[in-house]
Amino acid sequence: MPDKEKRKSPKSAHSRPHNNSQDLTPSIGGAEVTLWKSQINADFLRKATIAVVTSALIFGFGVQFGSKTGSSSVDEAITTILDSSAKEIDRDVLERAAIEGALKASGDEWANYFPTSALDVLEEQNSNMFTGIGIWLNKTRGGQIKIASIQEGSPASRSGLNIGDQLLEVNGTDVRGASLTSAVALIRGDIGKRIELLVNRDEKMILASLSTQKVALSTVEANQVSGSVALIEIASFSRGTTQEVQESLQQLNYKSGIILDLRNNPGGLIEEAVKTAQLFIGNGVIVSYQVNGAERLYKASNPNPISVPLVVLINRNTASSAEIVASAFQDRNRGVVLGERSYGKGSVQEFVTLDDGSKLELTVALYVTPSGRIIDEVGVTPDLEVSSRELNVKALQVLGGLASLNTKKP
Repeated sequence: MPDKEKRKSPKSAHSRPHNNSQDLTPSIGGAEVTLWKSQINADFLRKATIAVVTSALIFGFGVQFGSKTGSSSVDEAITTILDSSAKEIDRDVLERAAIEGALKASGDEWANYFPTSALDVLEEQNSNMFTGIGIWLNKTRGGQIKIASIQEGSPASRSGLNIGDQLLEVNGTDVRGASLTSAVALIRGDIGKRIELLVNRDEKMILASLSTQKVALSTVEANQVSGSVALIEIASFSRGTTQEVQESLQQLNYKSGIILDLRNNPGGLIEEAVKTAQLFIGNGVIVSYQVNGAERLYKASNPNPISVPLVVLINRNTASSAEIVASAFQDRNRGVVLGERSYGKGSVQEFVTLDDGSKLELTVALYVTPSGRIIDEVGVTPDLEVSSRELNVKALQVLGGLASLNTKKP
């Protein structure tokens, strides 16, 4: 029985679904994969694209031959292609394309395949130090690869790239229709590697030229927005995010309330998201899901939670684990959610390790909020819809009202 690991997130690149448990996880993600170092070249992706088409046809032949000989018709077809080809073809390329073709045919939009050569991507996307350009990617339901988030102080933050830009080419290689893993691999590289990204922004083509560097990941930015109100911005839920939130709050005065900004947060580690929610929720269910009839619960257990008024900011790019946090605060009446409807990435992905050490990321369930809501393909509806230009003022107004209510309690 292959072993399983959980992640959450949109499929992303921290290159931050990997929901989801990412969705970076239940997984990254999706949304959740960081774009960092590479050993893959442009020729590989071209071969893989051709091979996907070939392999999709191969899968249509079935497995009757395999039932008689011990190997499937897919193995037979790949061997025949290799033996008959006038050009040299790498068997690993064909097998990888066959697997990715099968995942695509399954209809699982968040499914992914990580060959052994790409497993370090999984580890990097949840650690706190990277070699790369500092962007997170996710894949939309329409199959487009887009920039989900940008790390402050990274090469990407100085390049003119924006959140929401659609990735078209990496160093001249077309990545439209490519798997998220292949796109990430093309961008990864040693320190100083030159990366050229062609993106589409509102039907305008933009070419950005960057160099990879060592990037220290910080997922939390904190500020004092008034004498007694703190603003905590969480870019993603990665390893150590909860500790960053705690350390940031120790330096701030938040007696009148906290604004928790989850806008453009594509998700990440569900365990980190639950721990962050637990800072403000003492007990009770944060999120749950069922796999094979067995219910899995993530519960808060904190004897001394932070009890000041709380406002949570979300937008259309808030996804995966970030949506779990927002919906938990909303369902448990712990905070007021402002902004716009979130992305709607509420599915659970688990990793299955194959015999050769490679991994499949497969959707196995849907997350359920404390009140029993399914947010997948629906998103979190804010308590109060507010435009981005008015959000900061409205957040302070709501906090002021909540603080006033608290002072009137006996």
